[in-house]
Amino acid sequence: MVILVVGMLAYQYLLIRPDIKSSIRPADVVVLLLMLLLSVSFLRDVSAYQAYIKVMSAFLLYFMGRLYYDRILECDDALSLSSYLIIYINFIYRLFVFGIRFFSVTNANGDLYYYDTDMAYAMILAFIFIAMFARNSVFKYVTMLLVCPYMIFWSDADIQQLMFVLIFIVLLIYIVEIALRKRAFAMASMAILLVLLVSCVVFIHLPMITMNSDGIRNLFDEKPFLNFTNMESRYSDWQSVFDIRKPTSVIEMLFGISFNTTLPLRSFYLKAFFTTGVVGIILGIVLIALTFIAATKNEERKSFYVTIMLAILMLGSGVTVNTMETTQMSWFMMLFAGMVISAKDKSME
Repeated sequence: MVILVVGMLAYQYLLIRPDIKSSIRPADVVVLLLMLLLSVSFLRDVSAYQAYIKVMSAFLLYFMGRLYYDRILECDDALSLSSYLIIYINFIYRLFVFGIRFFSVTNANGDLYYYDTDMAYAMILAFIFIAMFARNSVFKYVTMLLVCPYMIFWSDADIQQLMFVLIFIVLLIYIVEIALRKRAFAMASMAILLVLLVSCVVFIHLPMITMNSDGIRNLFDEKPFLNFTNMESRYSDWQSVFDIRKPTSVIEMLFGISFNTTLPLRSFYLKAFFTTGVVGIILGIVLIALTFIAATKNEERKSFYVTIMLAILMLGSGVTVNTMETTQMSWFMMLFAGMVISAKDKSME
């Protein structure tokens, strides 16, 4: 698939022959710098080549969004149809496996995915594309309001349950803005939501710095979404990685160590720090900021909200999953990020 993407990028470049000097944007430069930083990190230990290929493929999808912007806009029906297929194939499979016990399911074993987390992430992606691109019908709303919530909440995917609630809130904000023309209210609501999300991400990772998890215990103990038992196992896993090898010198703090963490590091943020250091994290924040700024300046509001929802889903899930090394989780976000940058250029023409 990566080879196919490279071929498609080469084909589209040769087809339209864009003027690179005039078409390159600050976000493109940031992406190229991140790719360079990641490549240097990979060369320090080439054993983790699978992770490297997955992450780099996501950046290739960014450039797919940049070059194929107009063509992707024509794929609304394909996105919605594939989303319906993903939801109902897994839904029918679950009914087949559990039968009349389908409402007593607490762990769906990922249905046709490897883990419940992967399955629930796919359901939320499908929910987003159906909500934003599918034609209005009774079938659409039954899928969104009944089938999708069932697939997500009747599973062992705590973080994705929380992400679904946040995505649903963003969808309601979008409806308010479009129906009532309350753009200022919508933007203020989005800002508050993003601040809360960032605050939660920082708070959850604080025990790795302070070595004290009492605050996390008080917040999540006996809570339905992120119970402390699950988080405690995450802290133990994270600490095990850094006990084996952690950045020590100034160079390692700034530019990271390598892709190979010996043990799995199930956190997008900690893996980014381990791999690319403080410089990589700063570049990532700059890329996110540039994408959001471009999205807010785009008068086509649908692409703005799709990008926001994909970003919330990917960044929120990154608390407990290394989302950049899972193509399902990174590809769509990076694709739409590239599209948003290109959409800004189109709106200025």
